[in-house]
Formats: sequence, C-alpha cells, structure tokens
Amino acid sequence: MHTTVNLLLASHLFSVISGKELSHPALIGTLHHSIKILYCSSYVSAFEQYAQFLKSEYPGIAIESAIYHPHRLNEVLSNVVFYGKFAAMAAIIAGPATLQALGINDRQAQLYVWAHENKFLSVALLHILGGFIESQLLSTGAFEVYFDDTMVWSTLETGRLPTVEEVKSFIMIKDISKLEA
Repeated sequence: MHTTVNLLLASHLFSVISGKELSHPALIGTLHHSIKILYCSSYVSAFEQYAQFLKSEYPGIAIESAIYHPHRLNEVLSNVVFYGKFAAMAAIIAGPATLQALGINDRQAQLYVWAHENKFLSVALLHILGGFIESQLLSTGAFEVYFDDTMVWSTLETGRLPTVEEVKSFIMIKDISKLEA
C-alpha cells in the first residue's frame, strides 16, 4: 500500500518539478473511481474529447455525463421565442388577411407589409434571429467536473475549461488521499 502511495507521490512530484509527465494510470484505475461531467449542450465535443482521454489513460475510472440544464425560466422563454417565431412566420406568409382579422389597417403596420412583400428574407431573418435567441437562453456555459462526487472543476466559477494536466492532477491528488485514508 505504501509503495503505491510513494509511486504516485513521486510521479506527481517529478511532473511538477520537471514539467514532464510520469504517470501510473494502471494504479489509478485499480481504485474504482468515477468522474461525472455535467456540461452545457455547446460543450458536447469537449466532453467527448475528455471522455476519450480519460478512458485511454485511466481505463478503470467510470465516466458519467449529463446535460447541465438551464434555469426553468430560460427554458420557458426559449419555448415562447420558438413558438412566437413560427407564429410570426405564418402571419408573414398569410399576408394582409391576418392584419384585417386583427382590425389593423396596412398603414399602421408598415413593417408587416414590408415583411410580407419580402417573405423569403423575412422568414430567414426570423429563423436565424429566433434560433440565436433560443440558443442564448438555453446556453449555461457549464462544464462541471466531479471526481468521486466531489466537485473538482467548475467552468461557471473559473470561466474556462480545465486543461488535460489539471484533470490529471485532480485524479492524482484524490487518488493519493484515498490511498492514505
């Protein structure tokens, strides 16, 4: 047991002092750890890269993932924008009959008349702008890393993704503390 701790400490110390890596992934994988990553939908590819790295370096570590959901109000507002966007598109395509049904004359809604005359451009702009607003409402920017149910990284707190070296150091430090306990 002490030999394992000594190897891990020596490896970590060597990498800190020399800037070169000397790791023992086989030792880490024998301790039955788990990593859970909660991420924003815009970080799917980042999660996949980290998961691939962790599986190759530490095959014994269980990797769990989940989407970090935005606040409920943001989800509701995003749905309102989504359905509002399609209602506006339908009204633009329908034409002046929509205005007349609402009791509005053409002179009061010059923007609507322009949008109806330029349907393709108007619908495309609504689609792009609405999609942008929806994605901003749903984006959390989260990439939260838990090692054995302990948060070791929060992009919401740091404002950036962890480096591969930082992820390795989380594993090494937690692994050593488990061995010493």
